[in-house]
Amino acid sequence: MRAIWPILTKEVLHIVRDARSLGAALILPLLMLLMFGYAIRIDVRNIDLAVVDQDNSPASRTLLAKLTADRTVRVVSAPATEDRLLDEIEVGAVRMGLVIPYGYGSELAGGRDAPIELLVDGTDATFAGQALGLIGTTLRSVTIREIERTLRQAGGPRELPGLVAEPRVLFNEALNGTWFVVPGLIAVIVSMLAAMLTSQCVAREYEQGTIEQILVSPVSGPAIMLGKLLPYVGIGVLQVATVTFASRFLFDVPIRGSLLLLSFSTLLYLFGSMALGLMFSAVLKSQQVAMQVAFIATMLPSLILSGFIFPIENMPLLLRIISYAVPARYFIGIARGLFLKGVGIEILWPQLLAMLLFATVLVGVATSRFRRTLA
Repeated sequence: MRAIWPILTKEVLHIVRDARSLGAALILPLLMLLMFGYAIRIDVRNIDLAVVDQDNSPASRTLLAKLTADRTVRVVSAPATEDRLLDEIEVGAVRMGLVIPYGYGSELAGGRDAPIELLVDGTDATFAGQALGLIGTTLRSVTIREIERTLRQAGGPRELPGLVAEPRVLFNEALNGTWFVVPGLIAVIVSMLAAMLTSQCVAREYEQGTIEQILVSPVSGPAIMLGKLLPYVGIGVLQVATVTFASRFLFDVPIRGSLLLLSFSTLLYLFGSMALGLMFSAVLKSQQVAMQVAFIATMLPSLILSGFIFPIENMPLLLRIISYAVPARYFIGIARGLFLKGVGIEILWPQLLAMLLFATVLVGVATSRFRRTLA
């Protein structure tokens, strides 16, 4: 500690004297969480639907009433023909259309299947798939209930024969997309800002001409690295605490696991991300270049290759292999496990071990590159 203390004190004084950068470092994570947390929505809401009701019967009106009961689906247009419906979808006025054919009500009244047509704009495949699943399920359930009601009135069986499935959703009972996004978003924000913070440390010494003072000091390379790293780890801890409490109280994301385990895993993740920024700073010797490289090297892999939004198992083999070198992959698994599932270290130890290995290797590489650069 005697060797680390002078470097640590120097770095703390620099951080405190640059009040604007310190304020931005503490406020920016919260602003990013609010912006992305409210903007990123993977669940489908507010579906605008155009309806061609050719039957115009009490049964068709009941179907539309039940379809729009929870206000997820809104009927915004009633084209006279199917051709006009297709025109509205083509020009982008609506993205979904429903055609209720003549005889829909009479078919239901006779206890028979009543086919209806559902059209969706497939240019946005994600929306199309989720919207079809949501509306299709509602339409099927309404139609089946009407047929069963007709059969009961006619003295037939109370329910249609066949397999009945009753799904149970675990850990995210309401299928709230925000609960899925926010823990991953914390990993992306922490990784990006942590690396960008430390990407200036060594490069600043070169640009200000103070690198010679460090060069002639009796402090070893590892002590210099730790002295420069620890103050920023403190800032990173404050950043993580801010976004964690914001996710709990603003987005109502539950924290079902151990806060101690979450804190420990976050420290490992911070050390690894900040060591990466420190390595860029020592190698590139330019604050601007090091910050840009740190931004790209953390932001893109954390968004694309970590499982934050896109499932890793759906990626090509090469990208799945590369994803093992992305620390956000492991921290996102830990965060979601602790926030939503409440699992413990007996489940999360492989991810913790991977992050410990990542942090150890990067601190060692940063120290090695720093000493070679000074030589």
